[in-house]
Order: sequence, then structure tokens, then C-alpha cells
Amino acid sequence: MAIVAVGTEIVQCARIAQMIQQHGEQFLERVFTAAEIDHCAQRPDATGHFSRRWAAKQAVFKALRCHRRGVSWTDIEIATHPSEGPSIELHGIAAELAEEAEIDAIHLSLGGCRTQAIAYVVLCD
Repeated sequence: MAIVAVGTEIVQCARIAQMIQQHGEQFLERVFTAAEIDHCAQRPDATGHFSRRWAAKQAVFKALRCHRRGVSWTDIEIATHPSEGPSIELHGIAAELAEEAEIDAIHLSLGGCRTQAIAYVVLCD
């Protein structure tokens, strides 16, 4: 297994909080899947959870180099598995691009503090 690409993103949690406050459900439904919204909204630090997932999606966009290739935010889903932690599931065009690039594994690391969220993604063949 070789590393094909990496992507990283750091975001101010206040920026995501502002987007949620200004645009509400429209922003959430454009960026996050229903499962992601349900997961994050149930957490005491919902903004932190939304911010980490936003950072992860941005990191995937960078690693796949797919910003202008028709990939929607919801084509990249940060799934939560209680025993394994978060993972990335690709749908639609994002999944097609990963298949074309022969990506067999996507590794994700999430982190953050009260004010910032960070994600690091490694694509492997």
C-alpha cells in the first residue's frame, strides 16, 4: 500500500458557528448528510463536531483534487463507528474519482480544541 495523496485542513470553529447561525438548515443540508447532522446535533459540542467534519471534507477535496469536478459536499461523508471512530465514505462523483485513481484506503485523523478543528487525510492505493 502506497500513499497516493494527502490533504489537511484547519478551520476556526467560530467560522462554522457563524455559517450555521447565518444560514441554518440550508448550510447544514448543503454540507452534511442527514446522518452527520444527526450525529453532530446530539453532541454537547455540536459546533466542534460540525467543524471537524467540515475540515475532514475539505481535506478530502484537497487530496482528491476535486474542487471543480462536480463533487458535492455530501458526496464525502464522515461516518461514525462507535468501535472504530470516524471514517470517510465516498459517494457519487467523489467515489468515481477515487475508483479512477485506484484508491483502496482512506485514512482520517481528526483533532481540535475549543477554537479550532483540524483534519488530516491520507489516500492509499
